[in-house]
Amino acid sequence: MEEKKHKILIVDDEELNVRFLSTFLQRKGYEIDVASTGIEALERIERGRPDVVLLDAMMPEMDGFEVCRQLRKNPETHLLPVIMVTALHSIEDEVRALEAGSDDFLPKPINNLELMARLRSLLRIKTLHDQLRESKKELEEKNQKLIELQGLRDSLTQMIVHDLKNPLTGIMGCSELLQMMPENLSERQLSIIKKMDESSSVIQNMITDILDISRMEENKVKLRKEPFHILEILDANLNEMAYTMQKNGISGQLNVDNDVPMISADKDMIHRVVANLLHNAVKHSAKGGKINLIARYEPEGTRLHVTVKDNGEGIDPQYTEKIFEKFAQADLKKLGLKTDRGLGLTFCKLAIEAHGGKIWVESRLGEGSEFKFYLPGASGA
Repeated sequence: MEEKKHKILIVDDEELNVRFLSTFLQRKGYEIDVASTGIEALERIERGRPDVVLLDAMMPEMDGFEVCRQLRKNPETHLLPVIMVTALHSIEDEVRALEAGSDDFLPKPINNLELMARLRSLLRIKTLHDQLRESKKELEEKNQKLIELQGLRDSLTQMIVHDLKNPLTGIMGCSELLQMMPENLSERQLSIIKKMDESSSVIQNMITDILDISRMEENKVKLRKEPFHILEILDANLNEMAYTMQKNGISGQLNVDNDVPMISADKDMIHRVVANLLHNAVKHSAKGGKINLIARYEPEGTRLHVTVKDNGEGIDPQYTEKIFEKFAQADLKKLGLKTDRGLGLTFCKLAIEAHGGKIWVESRLGEGSEFKFYLPGASGA
């Protein structure tokens, strides 16, 4: 492939200087363009971008210093390499040229060796800058493509997850109908149906979590706040998990302080947060384990604090932050660690933060875990 010729714009109102520089640089393999005034130079730069500008400082109407300032003001040309050429030799003129935005400075009469050295140096820098700009452009294009693919993936995921709800609703409806006819079923059959119903509820919650996570990430979830007492939520969740806990010999206990007040929040969302944390505690508890659901009120910060505590296997402290991340479950599974169901903990984090609260876990291996969250705005009045 033929190497691209670098284009040099010579700006000088003295014809002899232009002819001398043009002839010399053309022999060196450069493509040459010329302008005799500052205004003409700006017009030529606008029409066809050169690689370097050799700019005479002293010209009528618009001198080289002003041309340089104009180039630096324009975002399209603010990095265009400029070598200021002048017959003046004072330090003040060199400083003035650099302050105007010139990249380099050459005195007249121009030394050919010095000119070539300055040109090659600036062209090397420009080439590197052009490569960096192209790489940036490619990265931006790839990033945009990734964003588009992510959007398509999320849309497809939401469509599939949404479509799963219809057959699941049918399964749950049939399960409920069967439980309404206990006289036709044996105790073992009823037990199987209850297990099926509970598993269906788990899948339904996972589906709802995935849909709500997408909506919360896009700030499309509107909280339906209403006043309620946290005891209702904790008690209801214990009842819902009673069958599984009993089957695994796990006991549950409520510890709610008497001064815990009503709170205004999205009741359904907080119910699902507690359900996820309780399911997680049961999953990580050994047979005969114990789970405590604790609620207390912090008057100073008007905060309601809730803790789901188990005495199970515990979590390595290095993973206590990671478990709430959306894509952490896959990484943790690769490490051989037991993880939460679906995106339950991610949903908990987003739901609590949507209320202006905070969720975290305190845990030690072999000693159990305490998942804690607080909600602001509780009032003891």
